[in-house]
Amino acid sequence: MDQLLNFRSGSKLSYFRSSPGSKLSFQSEDDRETALSSDVTPKPKPKPLQGMTPTTFSPEVEETYKSSHKRVSVTKARTPKLSRFSTQKIITVNEGDRDEEPELIEKEFQQYQIQYSHVINDQAKIMEEQMKKIEEKIKVSPKLNKIKSKPISMRNFKKIGESKSDKLIDHPFRHLIFNPTIEEEIFNKHLRITQRGLIYSKRCLKGPSDQFIEKKKISLQKINPSKLNTIFLDLDETLVHSCIQKENSQIKINQINDDGSQNEIGINVRPYTQYFLQELSQFYTIYIYTASSQSYASAIINYLDPQKQFISGILNRTNCMETKNGFFIKDLRIVADLDLNKTLIVDNLVHSFGLQIENGIPILEWNDNIDDLELKYLLEYLVDASEQPNLKEFNVAHLQLEQLIDYTIK
Repeated sequence: MDQLLNFRSGSKLSYFRSSPGSKLSFQSEDDRETALSSDVTPKPKPKPLQGMTPTTFSPEVEETYKSSHKRVSVTKARTPKLSRFSTQKIITVNEGDRDEEPELIEKEFQQYQIQYSHVINDQAKIMEEQMKKIEEKIKVSPKLNKIKSKPISMRNFKKIGESKSDKLIDHPFRHLIFNPTIEEEIFNKHLRITQRGLIYSKRCLKGPSDQFIEKKKISLQKINPSKLNTIFLDLDETLVHSCIQKENSQIKINQINDDGSQNEIGINVRPYTQYFLQELSQFYTIYIYTASSQSYASAIINYLDPQKQFISGILNRTNCMETKNGFFIKDLRIVADLDLNKTLIVDNLVHSFGLQIENGIPILEWNDNIDDLELKYLLEYLVDASEQPNLKEFNVAHLQLEQLIDYTIK
């Protein structure tokens, strides 16, 4: 996104100002009534990821299980449960196991296995089917096999060798950085920017009327009409960084303006961008949605996708909703015949997709870090999401963005 957002919601009024580098920021005079106040905001408990909750049973089955063990006395014995990351093993969490007779515990464990073996087998089959689907995708695209991590819905950061020293491994919003290794300072900055965008979107941003949306509606073409899933990608600070004169740019490209004149622009391209677009195009129809001009966006896309194989089209500033404060909001409802349940949007600033938070994925902003791996790991999350019947529900369950609004960031 072309604008960096710094937001504090106040009790009376939020105002906007320009900051160096022609980037807009917005602040308020009073922070006391916002979720940014660390003194009054409770820390919510994160919800478990979809499809990874501990196994539960109906009251009838529980009663049968309890009655069959009335005569067995085990001190402080808790019901064993399935491991969160394995459907084929049972992990006991009984605190009193060491004090009990081994024969009684073994007998109880065996009875439990017999009674609930069908549940374990069912879950094992589900996992097996998921793994087969992933293997089939790898056969179609061998490059995906080179990525070391698994999609976030199945990923256990503690088992990834690269993240052994990750201090943030138990953070409830660690998943908002897709790279399994990240510096704490960078992570907290990303969390604050994301939280401010969420607060602005939920408490200040008002959507346009249905009549206005109808006037702005556009129809988009697809390279491959058979693809059901759609994704919109931001340009600046998501795929590329546009350099000012003082910065050393990786690439120089010519921009042809509307009046026919030309000017040279310098850009840095985020690591794995071409690979990301190439692989992602197998699962989604890709559009660029930017708050920049059409001529600027076209010049960059012509460089990234010269053969027009991966990107189906560009939405530019004229397709954004401009607020009275000068912010450009990307409202997906302007696209005709778009199924929002099959759509995602990626942007480094949440307010850009503030009218469709459920569809949005906030990505770590990028300028020139050559070691950045976000696109590489984001790809796996998107591939996993593409298999779901409802991408929006999948995204809500996994990212849990709205829970971040009231979270106290240290």
